[in-house]
Amino acid sequence: MLVDAWGDHVEHIKGHGIRLADPLGSIVVPVEAVHLHQVQAFIRDPVDIALVCTKSYDTAWTAKMIRPYLSANGCVVSVQNSINEDEIAAIVGAERTMGCIASTISVSATGPGVVERARTPGGDAYTVFRVGEMHGRVTPRALALAEILSSVDSAKVTSNLWGERWAKLVTNSMHHGILGAAGISDHQLMQNARTRLLAVKCAGEAIRVAQALGHELEAILRMPASLWCAAAAGEAAALEQIEAGWRKWMERSFEPHYGSVGHDLVKGRRTEIDYTCGYVAAKGAQVGQPAPTHAALTALVKRVERGEIKRGMHNLNVFV
Repeated sequence: MLVDAWGDHVEHIKGHGIRLADPLGSIVVPVEAVHLHQVQAFIRDPVDIALVCTKSYDTAWTAKMIRPYLSANGCVVSVQNSINEDEIAAIVGAERTMGCIASTISVSATGPGVVERARTPGGDAYTVFRVGEMHGRVTPRALALAEILSSVDSAKVTSNLWGERWAKLVTNSMHHGILGAAGISDHQLMQNARTRLLAVKCAGEAIRVAQALGHELEAILRMPASLWCAAAAGEAAALEQIEAGWRKWMERSFEPHYGSVGHDLVKGRRTEIDYTCGYVAAKGAQVGQPAPTHAALTALVKRVERGEIKRGMHNLNVFV
């Protein structure tokens, strides 16, 4: 069952189902959907698994809303950008908290009852959903959730939730700030040598922060963290490998994607920049591993949010 604050979205789904589209085609799926004010009815039918798919800044109130309606063994699963499991655990308990990385899912709600995916499904070639427990053990409930999600796309259980989380955060933070500040798509970023190098620099900063925190990162766009760091440090051979691997990875992307930050800026909404680039910069400051490029990109995007400046490539001149 879907719970959503967007009234028109809920009403469309109730009457017509939800249309799911990707580069290979589209289907309409009937889904039960309810408005926020109808959540109280869950008291009669407690929730076993609550998947939180909200913006990161809506995490706390969402967890508080669902907490009274969890079943005896019910859990809350973050399927979000950034790293929100600790915030959820503080509200519902660590024993009731899990994480799930949706790796390169690249989706957006383009209208009531319509969700579009810019990339082809991962399938056997690339695992999209990575389910994990905070403690790292493989549990029956994690396996069960992975099995459920496998009906959507490829899924697995990971024993390295934090390494997977940071790998996705590196991917997001190397895109979100640039796409948001410059007003370009992921395709345009990849085609421009200047923005590619800036993204690689961001990746190197984020990886060093994660490593300073003690995390062992999983592959980023199918390439090891060590290779990204070497490229960010200016090693020509490493950069050549990164760019070749990046182009290969982009083969799944048939349509330009602007990231959640880009979409929010177009719609005049608050972005998640504090939870991607801003999160990296904040964590870096905590452990003495500066991430100045992330901090600068966060500041730029927040100026765009406030209407102080317009998006454009000129905003990146400060990084030349």
